[in-house]
Amino acid sequence: MKSSDRIRQYSDLGPLERLTFDAVELGSSDTFSEPSSFREAYHAAQRFVSDRQGWLVLSGPSGTGKTLLAAAVGNALVETNQPVRFVSVPDLLDHLRSAFDPAIGAQFDDIFLQAIEAPILILDDLGVQSGTAWADEKLDQILTHRYNRRLPTMVTTGQRFDELNDRLRTRLGDPYFSKLVHIKSGSGTPDIRHSGLDIRLAESMTFDSFTSKGASGASSAQKRSLSEALEAARVFADHPAGWLYLAGPTGVGKTHLAAAIVGESIQHGRNVLFKFIPNLLDDLRRSYGPGGEQSFDNIFAQVRDVDVLILDDLGAEVSTAWAEEKLYQLIVHRHDAIMPTVFTSRIALETIGDPESRITSRYSEAIVSRLTDAKVVAERYLSAPDFRHRGASPRPRATKKNTRRR
Repeated sequence: MKSSDRIRQYSDLGPLERLTFDAVELGSSDTFSEPSSFREAYHAAQRFVSDRQGWLVLSGPSGTGKTLLAAAVGNALVETNQPVRFVSVPDLLDHLRSAFDPAIGAQFDDIFLQAIEAPILILDDLGVQSGTAWADEKLDQILTHRYNRRLPTMVTTGQRFDELNDRLRTRLGDPYFSKLVHIKSGSGTPDIRHSGLDIRLAESMTFDSFTSKGASGASSAQKRSLSEALEAARVFADHPAGWLYLAGPTGVGKTHLAAAIVGESIQHGRNVLFKFIPNLLDDLRRSYGPGGEQSFDNIFAQVRDVDVLILDDLGAEVSTAWAEEKLYQLIVHRHDAIMPTVFTSRIALETIGDPESRITSRYSEAIVSRLTDAKVVAERYLSAPDFRHRGASPRPRATKKNTRRR
């Protein structure tokens, strides 16, 4: 293997190889990040590549371009045959935990040394990891070792500098050794095209177009269930908090209300994602392959950490151990942080505890426990005739008289 290939493999940039300085736009758009602070970070990143000294720390809210610049630095160093190691902090700690076994202690040592002794290290997403004493200890060992030996290091974090603990602030904020740049969030309104919701659905599925009064064939109880669901969705859209679980059979308007929440969230300037769960899992599977447009870590982190998440049609996905594991990680993270989340499903929460229930056999008790947590989850069950047929005349059945012969 050629030296350049070994350096590329060692970098572990993988699908991020496409993110270079040429791919960075330095225009005046402020949709995602405030232009002047992003330009400062961009030029600081380029200086880090040329100087290869000291520490560069980029902070800022999610989506402001920190990982883009970190990957661009890594790729620029690889192109000049400089050995650099790109590491996502949550992934690093996961790898260390999985290798933390006396029987495979050598593997743990190898992973740890790759981070602690890398000639140039890029640590992405510091602060996203679970805050445990063990995780803090490992990170402290890595950063202290590199700080004392003045090894070139780049760090990105979504936390404000004053939110970091004292030891991190001491190392990351050393004015004689570290360059700290904060990328401010943009003031532009989020674009519906970035929400994952089809524009045509966003335009047609609004609160005003939702028929809460029902139509022919809907009972008063069914009309009431629609009114209550509409009100709950409006309240959630105005003040996102906790989880909203919209249940009911096919065609009662669950996805309509979820799409309306997306539209309202966009108007309020919130970051929101709409994901049809089977498609989300397909995207995650594809991201493992070499041809994936985005890395698994980036896609998963985007969904996991977005301000408001809409997960459509829970229970429609193909049940596999891998799929359940990904859903478990996503659900646990957002439940523990009580991050605003909307689920739609054809399965009512009251049936989850039933041994005969489809969902019980498909999802672990850990998932079911969080979905049924009354302190976090509010359920609205929609019961009505099929929304798509509501108010429409039934199609006439074909008879021998009007059926064509072929």
